[in-house]
Amino acid sequence: VFGRVWNFVKRHKKKLIFSTIVVGGSYVAWNVLLPKLQDHLMNMMLAKLAGGGDSAESMEAKRRERFEHKQQVADAHARKKLAALRAKQNANFREEACTARIKEAQGKEAKLEAFKAFQVECLAKAVSALYLLHLSLVLHRIGFNIAGRELGTASGDDEAHAAFLQTLDNLEECSARIADAIRKVVRECIVETSVAPTTLVGQMTLEKLLTKASREANKELLAGSKASALLLPDEVNERPPKAQQKAVKRLLDEARDYLDSPQFLQVFEVATTRGATQMSRGLEQEITQAVGGDGPWPMAKFFGPLTKLAGLCLDDSDGDYSAKDFSRRFAEEPRLAEFCEGLFFQDARA
Repeated sequence: VFGRVWNFVKRHKKKLIFSTIVVGGSYVAWNVLLPKLQDHLMNMMLAKLAGGGDSAESMEAKRRERFEHKQQVADAHARKKLAALRAKQNANFREEACTARIKEAQGKEAKLEAFKAFQVECLAKAVSALYLLHLSLVLHRIGFNIAGRELGTASGDDEAHAAFLQTLDNLEECSARIADAIRKVVRECIVETSVAPTTLVGQMTLEKLLTKASREANKELLAGSKASALLLPDEVNERPPKAQQKAVKRLLDEARDYLDSPQFLQVFEVATTRGATQMSRGLEQEITQAVGGDGPWPMAKFFGPLTKLAGLCLDDSDGDYSAKDFSRRFAEEPRLAEFCEGLFFQDARA
């Protein structure tokens, strides 16, 4: 019997070796590897249930991606509000009345005074447009970063956040006050710089006028904790539905703190200065295309381009010197990014 078995083994040696390996491997897999695999799968499932499925690096990358997306959403939402602001802007400035006064003026002195009034109106409208655009952009960045920080978390209240974001529309209500303040400071800047309708000016002079008027307006409207009272006055607390008012007030109070902070004014001044540079280049481009030459040109030649660019920068269309163009350059400002990161990643830096 043993001989027959031995002869069978010799004839089927390779098959028996292969079978032994398979059986032995199956035994090892079943008794050693399978328990380890089961333990690994269980640990993965528990980690996901505990919210720890992603590594720290992965979670930070996702949060950074969400932050970048919120900045784009904030800017796009601000631009959607510009049509209403542009309508308010057109109602707040009276270029037609100024041109009618010029036509009706009798004598050289009367004509000059009428032209000076027209100069104030055109320059003030351009400064006001820049001011409203950048106030809307910064205000929406503040609001969307405060709300976006909490969305999707345990403390998030989507209905309260939506109601809070709607309060950012209050800029329309204070546009007339902004227009009056800017008209006043523009008149003072023109006197201080001695720029008359006949004064020869170029891009640099226009940039200085736009920047100076904007900064003087800051003193009237924003400095010394005036920003929150202007943009988010106490009466907006009552606008959300009763059920959301308490939660919305908490968010509004945080937004007010940021509006009254030195950082807000610094960011706003940097943004409007960049905007003034961009607009002054557009004005020079407009006048070069219209009348030619290398300049300087009489200030009166810029009255039409000033009103044109005032409209363009509140128009959410494509093209140079539109709201999208100004918004794109606004988003490139490093101090703005730093300010928004402080808002959105506040809990991580606390």
